[in-house]
Amino acid sequence: MSNKYVRIGTLLKPVGTYGEIKVEIDEAFILDFEDSDHFFVKINGSYVPYFIEGLRETNYMLIKIEEIDAPETAADFNLKDIYLKESAIKSASFALVKGKEGLVGYTIYDGDAVIGQIQEIQLFPSQIMAKVELQLKSILIPLADQLITNVDHSTQKVFMQLPEGLLDM
Repeated sequence: MSNKYVRIGTLLKPVGTYGEIKVEIDEAFILDFEDSDHFFVKINGSYVPYFIEGLRETNYMLIKIEEIDAPETAADFNLKDIYLKESAIKSASFALVKGKEGLVGYTIYDGDAVIGQIQEIQLFPSQIMAKVELQLKSILIPLADQLITNVDHSTQKVFMQLPEGLLDM
């Protein structure tokens, strides 16, 4: 069982008088969060579990954490990132990201032209992006299967056919 933790969202601010907290969950992880009875908050370098007493949606998602019963106590969680264990995440989009995480360190080519080395893989709503340094700036390149023409694992190269204007700065 994996002990790797994945950031799935952020606790925002207390709402009301019962200690509920407005929470923002990344779209790819909403179902995983709703299916979980707990989540983790990183405190002083350790992942501390908190149990969910209740969830409800109004114009936004509200969470009630066990033993947090007042807005003053809930305020301690303002703007804290929340995590789930990787093993608890069943999201299809997360599985796609995990499959492309192995491309970190590979060099992206647009046809025969070198674009740069992949520094990080990021998940955005409905697409996976590679963060690459280009002319001293970080840019994001979509890792859509339609744009990838070949991946050579032996030389760590990703060949792509990028749309016109994507690299214009």
